[in-house]
Amino acid sequence: MSANVFLVPIDPENFDRTVRSAVDLTEYDDRPDDLADLDEARLWAVDDDSGNGSTFERMSEGDLLLFYHDGEYLATGRVGTTFEDEDRWVSSTFWTAFPTTRVYTVTDFAAVSAPKRAVNAIFDYSKSYTPGFMRVADSRVNADLSSIESAIDHYSKRNA
Repeated sequence: MSANVFLVPIDPENFDRTVRSAVDLTEYDDRPDDLADLDEARLWAVDDDSGNGSTFERMSEGDLLLFYHDGEYLATGRVGTTFEDEDRWVSSTFWTAFPTTRVYTVTDFAAVSAPKRAVNAIFDYSKSYTPGFMRVADSRVNADLSSIESAIDHYSKRNA
């Protein structure tokens, strides 16, 4: 059972295009083999220039993803398939100014609205801490992943 949590910064335009709304892959005969059996998928990636290759390599199916932008967590999801897209098909087909080879699918997507300080409290970070793309250290993950998702969802509904 996976217990990794990843904090994932997003570019809203690209995120809306391929995560908030699933991509219909049936229109693309040239898609990578890793996507060949999927009719649709939510797609995201790690910026190749970020130096986070080792973090990407630690991603496993079922890991928790917490997406944020501009001081707010906007969505949760789970890691589906991870793959190296050497031809950069995904980034050149769907994203603007985001060339990357380290791609993953997102499952169990849920829109949320939780301020950074609330999520930071879950992991015992300072209220103002703003992470880059990162895996939360095991010592900071003190609950199972579904409990973390539930806490963020509860906070989101309570403050809607």
